[in-house]
Amino acid sequence: MSLYYRILLKFLLTFIGIILISALPALFDGMKLDISSYLSELGSIASSLAQPKAITYEHFQTTYFLFPGIWSLWRYSMILLFVSFSIAFIFALGLTFITMIVTEKIRKPIRVILFIGESIPDIFVIGLSIMVAVFIHKHTNIPFFGIASFGDNQVFVIPIIVLAILPAILFYRTMIYNFEEEISRQYIDVAKSKGLSTYSILFFHVLRNAVINIFLHSKSIIWFMLSNLLMVEYAFNIDGLMRFMLTHDSLQVLAIGLLIMFIPIYMIQAAIQIVIEKITGKQVEV
Repeated sequence: MSLYYRILLKFLLTFIGIILISALPALFDGMKLDISSYLSELGSIASSLAQPKAITYEHFQTTYFLFPGIWSLWRYSMILLFVSFSIAFIFALGLTFITMIVTEKIRKPIRVILFIGESIPDIFVIGLSIMVAVFIHKHTNIPFFGIASFGDNQVFVIPIIVLAILPAILFYRTMIYNFEEEISRQYIDVAKSKGLSTYSILFFHVLRNAVINIFLHSKSIIWFMLSNLLMVEYAFNIDGLMRFMLTHDSLQVLAIGLLIMFIPIYMIQAAIQIVIEKITGKQVEV
């Protein structure tokens, strides 16, 4: 099965799966299954997808069209998600290179700290970050340390930092594990015998072979970040897509929201998959 066929097939199956999942609340009438209601809701969602501009929702007893207003919410959430993801990845990669240069004696306590940091509850990190942001904003009055969004006043810096903390820890732990596994392989001894520097070995050999496992873990990390994104949007009063979907009790809105979140994430992962498979010659899956 060709690379592009695999990507397209998985996209279509996931697309259909999201629609089927979006209609699940209609399947249950109390403790009973209501198949007819579920099928009816599936038909309603399918017709809405055929005419998305006609989808409406109610807010304070007033009816609004979902499009184009939803795009500003989507844009806000996507900026927070992808910028924080990029920062977490780059920060973790830089720390990993630094860590791999130091001795094993220093790396051992780092692993312990990472294990402890990874076990910290998300809500604790968010709550502590808000307290720190309030303290800094109160005592320094730095403009970009805004702690809440009001109207057209959107906050970015603190939500992005908060959202990037745990993914950075997860990336760092994953990269350390994969780098150490690659360092122990025989081809590294051959590279060292040829006189290659530690930096060259880490960048051109270790990273190249560890990138597949890092990519596979990155998929679970970004979906993990989506749940944190919902908490961040509520904590900082952000008018984002995740909060919008939860606030409005509409299965059509839920389906559309999930799809427009899924499509760009999948496209980016698919593009990275294509690059990795072309460079390494190894098969990976989105």
